Amino acid sequence: MGSRKFLISAISFTLLLSLLTPAKADNPPRKILSGWLPDYSLARNLPTVEGNLDLIRDISPFWYGLTGATTIKDKYAIGKYTTPVEQVIARLKTNGLLLLPTITDDNPKFALANLLANPNSRTSIVQTIKTLVLKYNYDGIDLDFETFYTQDGRSSWPALKPNWIAFIKELSTALHDQGKLLSVTTPPDFAPETKRAGNSVYSWAEIGPLIDRLRIMAYDFSTTSPGPIGPLPWSEDAVKYAVTQMPASKVYLGIPGYGRDWITKVEGVCPKDFATSVIVGAKAAVVMREALALATSNNATSTYNTTHAESTFTYKKTYVDPTNSASFCTASRTVWYPDERSYTARTNLVGKYRLGGIAVWTFGMENTAAIATIRDIAKSIAPDQVLGTIATDLEQIGYGSTFNLTGTFKLPDKTPVSSLNVRFEIKNSSDNTWRTLAAGTTDVSGVIAVPVIIAQKSQIRLVSEGSWERSEGKTAEKIISVVPSVSLSLPASVKAAATYAVTGQVLPKVAGVKLTVKQNGKSLGEFITDATGSFTFNIAPTATGLAIYQVVIAAGEKNTAGISDEITVLVR
Repeated sequence: MGSRKFLISAISFTLLLSLLTPAKADNPPRKILSGWLPDYSLARNLPTVEGNLDLIRDISPFWYGLTGATTIKDKYAIGKYTTPVEQVIARLKTNGLLLLPTITDDNPKFALANLLANPNSRTSIVQTIKTLVLKYNYDGIDLDFETFYTQDGRSSWPALKPNWIAFIKELSTALHDQGKLLSVTTPPDFAPETKRAGNSVYSWAEIGPLIDRLRIMAYDFSTTSPGPIGPLPWSEDAVKYAVTQMPASKVYLGIPGYGRDWITKVEGVCPKDFATSVIVGAKAAVVMREALALATSNNATSTYNTTHAESTFTYKKTYVDPTNSASFCTASRTVWYPDERSYTARTNLVGKYRLGGIAVWTFGMENTAAIATIRDIAKSIAPDQVLGTIATDLEQIGYGSTFNLTGTFKLPDKTPVSSLNVRFEIKNSSDNTWRTLAAGTTDVSGVIAVPVIIAQKSQIRLVSEGSWERSEGKTAEKIISVVPSVSLSLPASVKAAATYAVTGQVLPKVAGVKLTVKQNGKSLGEFITDATGSFTFNIAPTATGLAIYQVVIAAGEKNTAGISDEITVLVR
């Protein structure tokens, strides 16, 4: 981000859901806080994250830069930190956080635009990003491609926009096919009637259906002269426009944790050590947690601007030649910065527009009061919890059999929750992600009942639909076992002492199932199914009369133990 250059059976279990009812003080806060974790400040920003997990669903390690169609710069690796990146990733995942690392555009002017114009290089970029996501099992990716507006210029946008949209579509498909998320971080855009200079090149309306997050960088408003970092009316206008272009739940308002300290006037002749830095127009970064101390140390009084929802103060600083006290200059300086009141005003927009949340640049810049105000607001808009149970009439079923799933949803006071959208999900050994098995809505009694058929041993769970009114809820996972079915190509009668080849098949069709074939209770041998679930063996009964065959299936990773019906063959 522009600022970053400077700040470098019954089977029953409980499901927690949410319902649009007045929030209660004891409810967990809505998880509305997200943001970035630069590699260079983990010692500062990690404690903020880990101390506020009740507010955070996902975060973005700020570790990667795209440098070509097939190359991504690993900034964490370049930093040569003592802690391996795998340990940091594991630490974050252990805390239950979704990881959407950010990739910046680290290419020269027009380079990325030219790459996106070529379908082949677009495909290469998609594959390169996908490979990174899968390598570390990230939950998705966040794109922060700023060169389009910082360097390329508006005249390039008409040609770039369709290529950008095509790229987002291709990347979205590639990631979603893997069950991964796509977040896009952009500078603000605005409705035409506001007459504000926006960044239409990012095509919010077109990419809205394709992405899972839009993070608006509502900062760096004032960059060349003293002024607010991200004035509230400007920020809100961007939000107003975004929620008309895509579902509000996808929109996250980016909030700065930093301010700027500008030099507005220089009196005297600055010593050579300061001659190039202490000049009118120069500015320094000030993080929120240090801004008030800066004012205090310079005997300045900070004033909160209610229109911009930011604080400001002025002070003077003298720069003296360490070898000659008579050589000095005095700079007049003006500071603008956000404080906890700034965070309050911006976080309130989450509830006002029903946004997905806020995204802070960066964790660790804030003061304690700023986090406290976020938590207060998150609690005030927290949904009530719904208690749900799911039950099935069987824990173990035969292959091809139907069993019933029933869910019941009530408020803590036992009031049924009706018209709640619910889906039953399934995952077996061959699935990378959960699949929807059935879906429906609860009736007036808060009940949903669905008949289900599953083909193999599977995990099931019940998931509620997430929305502003209700958080997505997931039950604990429950295993339903499937007893295999066995078929044998045995003839009705055979001749004594003659050899017959017999083919069998186990359903579901799973390779590697171990089984034993028995003739009159004695083993004929052990066999293993192939990829089609099939196996073969020979029979050669010697005694006339009746021969009884049965297959015993051993329990395995992919199957339950089972035994077939007895099959009688006449031996003549």
